[in-house]
Amino acid sequence: MKFSTAEIFLAVMLGVYVGGDFLLTPPAGIETRDPWHVTAIGIVSLVLLFIGLALSVVAIVLMFRRSTRTPTVAIVAAVLFLPAFLTEQTGNFSSLRAPAAIERIELVQAVVVAIVVVIGAWLLRRGTPTAAER
Repeated sequence: MKFSTAEIFLAVMLGVYVGGDFLLTPPAGIETRDPWHVTAIGIVSLVLLFIGLALSVVAIVLMFRRSTRTPTVAIVAAVLFLPAFLTEQTGNFSSLRAPAAIERIELVQAVVVAIVVVIGAWLLRRGTPTAAER
């Protein structure tokens, strides 16, 4: 089972995405804001963020199973980070300002999302390999 360079890079970026999502949660210790100050739109964006986190893990599993759906699931997982990022950047996530470290992590996550979307789109465009090519 040999993966292409793009597939390996996608797996690495999905791993970075999962790690970044974990750093954005209170158990990581970087997020210090009181959860009671999160707005309703912030809660909705958090739900989408965690759905995206679950889908990124599913995309990694699908990659090892050699599924042709991996790029699609990876793109959807990455795009689901954007509502949380946008609500945070516009100040609608919480009534409290985000710690500086959280803002930096979110910017890195946005770059990772862009990379995952580009690689996923490239893998989709490359096409589905035939059975002889696997």
